Formats: sequence, structure tokens, C-alpha cells
Amino acid sequence: MRALIVSDVHSNLEAFEGVIEDAQKRGGFDEIWSLGDLVGYGPDPGACVDLLRKHKNRSVAGNHDLAAVGRLSLEAFNTYAASAIHWAVAQLKEDHIKYLRDLPIRVETEDFTIVHGSPRDPVWEYVVSVAAATASFLHLGTKRCLVGHSHLPFLCKPQGQSAAFFDFPLDRPFALKNDRIIINPGSVGQPRDGDARASYALYNSKDKSVTHHRVKYDVAVTQKKMKERGLPGYLADRLPHGR
Repeated sequence: MRALIVSDVHSNLEAFEGVIEDAQKRGGFDEIWSLGDLVGYGPDPGACVDLLRKHKNRSVAGNHDLAAVGRLSLEAFNTYAASAIHWAVAQLKEDHIKYLRDLPIRVETEDFTIVHGSPRDPVWEYVVSVAAATASFLHLGTKRCLVGHSHLPFLCKPQGQSAAFFDFPLDRPFALKNDRIIINPGSVGQPRDGDARASYALYNSKDKSVTHHRVKYDVAVTQKKMKERGLPGYLADRLPHGR
């Protein structure tokens, strides 16, 4: 079984289409594992929901998804994020809203725990520190965990009573073995690691490996749509910088 692992698509249809096309060229996939924040920020929330639903998928909700369907207050969101969610709500059809509203916040499959934030706090916690990673392993009932939320690709393993982060190498299968590990595939629609290319991963159950890939997409098209649709200019301007 091959799974396409995506996170933080954030209504960026050009990036999401680019990732799916790239994954298909690399041998294809049987299903998509989506780690949340399918909507928010970008110009095509409904189309991104539709594209995900065209494929067999195992998906969890992110904080932006929950806010867009009224399951989470906007009080904790910054002005730009809140503005984009308000706009997205008006664009989503009832079937989109139902799909997002029904998403779980935690899924277990193939010995993976799938969450948006962390095993300790599936919605809000960012796994970006050793302390958060160490706590995450304590709340993990499976060997492997997939997280998103930070928009930063990484690998993380336990190290004694602590944890250590590692770079997620590009285009090279990483053998999972029987190790405990937390994996972040990075963001499809709004990378924040200084690389504007859409970031994703492919899992191969046959050889128990995961591979990190990046793919270029037409950032200018996404920016143009965002500005035409009245979304905050800051959200469009940051895309080419991967920040």
C-alpha cells in the first residue's frame, strides 16, 4: 500500500494539484492521508475539499477546518487567518461543511497515529520543541506518528528520556524499521521553511519507508486569485518566500 501524506493544503488548489500529479508520476498512491488544515488562507477551499474527496482518504481536522465549520472559536487566530476563515465560510457548500464537520481529530492506521497538532493536543499543539516532542512520545500508542500544523518538514525520534529532531531528506526513501518516530511532511499550500515548493511525503508499506518530496507550482496564479477574491495581501505576498 502506498499513501500520499499531505498537510496544511490551506485552500491552495494549484499546490494540491501539483502534489497529486507529482505523486502519480512517482508510482502513484492508493489513498491520501490528510493531516488537517485543508482550508484557510488560500482562494479555493471548496475545490480543495472536492479534490481530496475524489480519492480514497484518511483525514483529520486541523484548527482552520474546525474554525470554518464553527467547531472552534476564532479568538485564538490572528487577524489574517481569521479574515481568511470568514471568507472561506461564505464559499463552502453544505456538503463541504458536513465533510469538514465530520472529520475526526485523531486516526490510527498502519501503526500510525495521524493528528494535526500532536498526540497530546491533536488540534493546537505545535511539535517544534524538544519538550513538545518528548511529551508527544509519552502520549503515543503507536510506533509512528504523523503531524502537521507547523508547516515545517522534519523527522523526530526519542533519545534517552528526551527527543531529537532530524532533517527530512529529499527524494530518498527513509527506512522506518521498527523505530518510534514522529514525521511532519511539511505544508502543501503554505510552506514556512524558506522553500516555496509544495511539500509532501509518500509512505510505502511494502518496504516500510517514507519519502519526502517537493514540487513547484504556479505561485503567481494562486496569488492572483487571492488578491482578486479580497483575501489579505500578506497571505499572498508570503507564498513565494516559503515563510
